[in-house]
Amino acid sequence: MRRGKADAIFRSIAICFLCALLLAGRTPGASARAEQGTFTDTRFRGDYSTENLDAIIEEYELHDGWYWSTQPGVYQDYHGQESKKGWTQTSEERFDPIVYTWGWYGCRWNWDAVDQADPNRTGWGECFGFCQFLGYLLSGERNPHRNWPAFHSVRQAGGLKPGDIVRVDYTDEKGAHQHSAVVYSMDEESGTVLFLQASGSNYNQLYTRRGFIGAGLGGSTDLTDIVECPGLLILRAEENLQGNYPKDWVPER
Repeated sequence: MRRGKADAIFRSIAICFLCALLLAGRTPGASARAEQGTFTDTRFRGDYSTENLDAIIEEYELHDGWYWSTQPGVYQDYHGQESKKGWTQTSEERFDPIVYTWGWYGCRWNWDAVDQADPNRTGWGECFGFCQFLGYLLSGERNPHRNWPAFHSVRQAGGLKPGDIVRVDYTDEKGAHQHSAVVYSMDEESGTVLFLQASGSNYNQLYTRRGFIGAGLGGSTDLTDIVECPGLLILRAEENLQGNYPKDWVPER
């Protein structure tokens, strides 16, 4: 009888302990992750101009040649780092992992803390996550890839505009690849287009105000090259649809 009472008391204590953990938002063995989606910034919202993108670049230090990286287990601030090469699964598979900066990981969008044990399971990363992050700053939409209007050709979109997300899906001798970039500027007279992008295969290095580095284009700034990209997808915020360029200057396709 005495043993039965002791067991009941032990069970009661254990249940209270588990309830306390649940109320604190933790479970035994779970990674120390911050609540998803708590990052907010409304300062740049609704302005899709190159000038506003310049302001974002300066505020978040997204400078050309820097790295979009963070330390694990802390709240990300999504700032660029001058020399902190961020580990990603992609870079570990393709390159010697010793080359990356020890203790730094590629930023992950829509999760405030990168999990050191498995950084690829904590939100969107690499070039895709970087575009999602910029899309959020511009529109307030946390998942532009799913919720922005989509076009499957440059002509259908009426050209490219600052703030657009350009995504390609292509295959080469090394296999299947994807790349995403945000349009920084578009000169319809010369057909010159510049992008903001991060390279997951190069430790989340930033390519700021540069040509498109995906689909084997090698940094091309020529709109006609973008037109020919395989698996092209152009995403544009709903409020940025107004004032689309006239189609007569847009290349075919």
